Order: sequence, then structure tokens, then C-alpha cells
Amino acid sequence: MPKVAVCQITSTNDPEHNLRISSNLVRKAVAAGAQACFLPEAADFITSSIEECHFLSPPLSKHPYTLGLRSLAKELGVIISAGVHETPESDEEDTEPPGSLKVYNTHVLIGPQGDLLARYRKLHMYDVELTQPSLADGTPQPPKIFGESERVRKGMEIVPPVDLGSIGKLGLQICYDMRFPEDAIILRRMGADVLTFPSAFAIKTGRDHWCKGIAIQNQTYVLSAAQWGAHNPQRSSWGESVAFDPWGKPLGRLRSLDETPAGTQEDVEALYKQSGEFFLCDINLDVVNSTRTQIPLAIQKRTDVYGVVGESLPTRKPGV
Repeated sequence: MPKVAVCQITSTNDPEHNLRISSNLVRKAVAAGAQACFLPEAADFITSSIEECHFLSPPLSKHPYTLGLRSLAKELGVIISAGVHETPESDEEDTEPPGSLKVYNTHVLIGPQGDLLARYRKLHMYDVELTQPSLADGTPQPPKIFGESERVRKGMEIVPPVDLGSIGKLGLQICYDMRFPEDAIILRRMGADVLTFPSAFAIKTGRDHWCKGIAIQNQTYVLSAAQWGAHNPQRSSWGESVAFDPWGKPLGRLRSLDETPAGTQEDVEALYKQSGEFFLCDINLDVVNSTRTQIPLAIQKRTDVYGVVGESLPTRKPGV
């Protein structure tokens, strides 16, 4: 039965440092038996500067972090999933106006030969206004605004699931996509056995919202590798990397910010910025088949009433 590793790190604005931490974590996971390793969204870097974000986001063909993971995957014979930032290749049509600093928020899947199996560009932008608790004296605080579309280009397609043999067919999404069930429904209908959500959840939404329901509704494994801790003075991530099987059974979970032992916050942050953490879980395709046999959702859908989500989408093979 194949084992996969769900990894949690704290990315900084230094891609070289983040590659070193990611690589060390993947090596540890492979030594523990992992055949595939899942890293978080924005594993290459997190910065508060739009200009720096653009500067650190070359096309994938010249992307040091991605190229480093490709070399590592080939060396170890392991599959690696990771979230990165990138700009279009020179031969791609650029739909942004000249001088735009926007980049893609991208999920790359790398094969055990170091080949780029698939590239998914995030469809849904995290543009929200989150209410904040009042101060101790009752003074209200303004909402916290996240405007991902100000710096990130929208992806334009759902990537068909990638067949990884004994690990099953893998559907690629990213973080905020989990709030839009259409993606998961379409990927499930395309044959996905596993749905992946590399994430960098904000503290408020991470604390209150997570993804067990996605596994139950789609009868797939769900793997969500997450960022944890303070990336810079303006940005922190919730953590709580998780995995569920198609029945909704929890398979693993890493710490959230709320679970940092009292008095050791700085120590734990230093640990994450130097090494990160991971857990292993098994992928058993018999559980997928058993769950779908017991509760046959696929044949019970009332398409005569509400149609088929995404029926008009063009079909294509996964790739880049």
C-alpha cells in the first residue's frame, strides 16, 4: 500500500532557503517510506511585496525552486506536489497589460523521473474582508482585507486528474478552491481518487473552516499540506495540514497556531523555518471503491433535475 507524506513548513521570502527546507523534509519523508510528498501552497516563497513577488516568479522553465524539486524527485525517485508562483513562458499569450506585476499561483506535480507531470493555475482568487474582534476596551477594528487578485493572475482551466498508478488519479486544486464545489465535482467525474489542496490558510478561516466535507461529498482522499506560522510581520498562516479518506476518516493532522505550546512560540517558529514537519498516511484504492459501492452517489445524482456540472468543458490530457 503506497504511503504519502503531507508536509508543513513556514516559507520566507528567500526561495533558496525554502528549497533547502523543502528538500530536507522530502528526504526525511522518503527515508520514512513516502512514495509521494505534498508541500504547501506558495512553498517557494511568501512575501508582502508585489514587486518582490514578481521578481521571484520566473517561468517554470527557469524557476529555481521548481527546478530544484525536479532534480530532487529524480534523485530520490519520488513524486512531489508543491505550490509555487510563476509568470508565463515566453511563447505563451500574455493577457495582462504591459508592465503588469501579476503572477500565477500554481500547483506543480513532479514525477519520479523529474518530469513535470502537470501544472494547475489557481482559478479562484482569495478576495475577502474578514471581520476582526474588537479591542479589549471595546474599540472596533476595521476588517482585514485580502485581495489576491491584485497580485495574482486567474487560471483558466481545470486540469484533468493525473494517473499515479497505485496512488490513484490525482486532482489538483489550491487552498481557496475548496470553497467552490464545482471543481471537485468535475475532477471526481473525470476519475479523481485523490483531491489535493496545497494551502496557506489565514488564521481566522483556518480556525473555523476545513475540508472533511470535501472527502465525504466526493468520496475521494483529500490531502491538504499547509503553511504554518509567521512568514513576515504582515502575514501568518494557520497550519493544520490534514488528510482524510473517502469515508471522512482522519488520516493525519499537524499543529495549528492555537496548538503551539505556551512560551515556545519563537522556538517552534525557528523549528519550522529550519525543518518543518510531516506525517505519513496510506492511500488504499480499495477504500475508494468500497465507499463508492456502499454509497453509490455517482448513479444517484439527479442530472435530470439539475444537469451535469461542467458538462460543456473541453476534454484534454493533463500536462503543462
